[in-house]
Amino acid sequence: MNFSLDQAALFVPSFEIERRVRSVQDLFAQNGFDAGLLFQNLDRFYYSGTMQPGMLYLPVQEEPLLLIRKNLERAEEESSLSAIRPLKSLSGLGPLLAENGYGPPALLGLELDILPAHLYLQLTHIFPNSRLLDASSTLRRCRMIKSPWEIDNLTRAADLTAGLMARVPEVLRSGMSELELAGRLEAYLRREGHQGYIRTRGFNQEVFYGHILSGPEGTRASYIDSPSGGLGIGPAFSQGAGFKKLRAHEPISIDYCGCFNGYIVDQTRMVSLGEPAAAVRKAYDAMREVQEILKSRTRPGITGTEVYRWALEEAARLGYRETFMGSGTSRAAYVGHGVGLELDELPLLAETFDWPLEESMVLALEPKVILPEHGLVGIENTFLLTSGGLVPLTRAPEDFLLL
Repeated sequence: MNFSLDQAALFVPSFEIERRVRSVQDLFAQNGFDAGLLFQNLDRFYYSGTMQPGMLYLPVQEEPLLLIRKNLERAEEESSLSAIRPLKSLSGLGPLLAENGYGPPALLGLELDILPAHLYLQLTHIFPNSRLLDASSTLRRCRMIKSPWEIDNLTRAADLTAGLMARVPEVLRSGMSELELAGRLEAYLRREGHQGYIRTRGFNQEVFYGHILSGPEGTRASYIDSPSGGLGIGPAFSQGAGFKKLRAHEPISIDYCGCFNGYIVDQTRMVSLGEPAAAVRKAYDAMREVQEILKSRTRPGITGTEVYRWALEEAARLGYRETFMGSGTSRAAYVGHGVGLELDELPLLAETFDWPLEESMVLALEPKVILPEHGLVGIENTFLLTSGGLVPLTRAPEDFLLL
């Protein structure tokens, strides 16, 4: 099958796959694993370059074995791995591994944070003499550090969020619904190559393109672990944009993800039809100040816990202790997170995340505050962590946009 140059450029290069496999094999060895068996789409894609149905067997020393349930031809086109085999059913996994020279692993790593229980139980019978332990943290840790190729994709994703905000004045009108505004902006993103679906790892966490929230209704908490919630379109999807009409002088939060070639950036900007209340302006200036303080202090070696505590301290100093990142039991217990192929990648900028931050991580900072009488107010940008500090990838103008 022949691909155009642009299509071929989207494939994960062989040198990327080789680097990733070596990295995870090193970590497996350090943690005592003999091999990993990956089922989750993005884990399999990250280490093989294809998302065709199947599983990836990752031994510590030998080359990986990609086992495909269907679309073998397409997997061979997309993946640079040399060992790709068809697998008719999970029951044939053990014999196929033996046939390809892989002995039974003493310690097998699995994605136990997301693996269905029935699959785990099947694997206990397939590997009766192996210990099956959780390797999800190891797999996710490898993805924290972004390569130049990944950063290029993330930069292209940031082009989308910059273009999105440039189109807001063209389409936003008083009296339109949040959903109508969302549809017009999402149509632009889709035309520019956005995949539409935002992938997350958290169990039962779902995100579409993002959230457009306006007025007091936008402060409603939802089932997603986020400082933003909103009414949504009903109980079946109670988050994000809904049928609520946009009104003059109320804050409109546009929290959208750019996505290019699978890679995600996260950005929030504030808009209003006419001058908003003074309290809204004050809160927005405060959240920008929190962001700037975090930018100035965050360096490699600092922990996610330190960044989170700085954010809480600054929010309290500015008068927003009780409503920073939500309120009550609905408060989000973080001020930022890693992004990449998933929206909720490691590291977390949270109370309990004491891992030191490292150069080439990509982080979204999102200081936000709830104003019950007015709406959700805040800012979010995605940054690349360098030896000198945080460098912004998202670059839409940060001024509060008045229309």
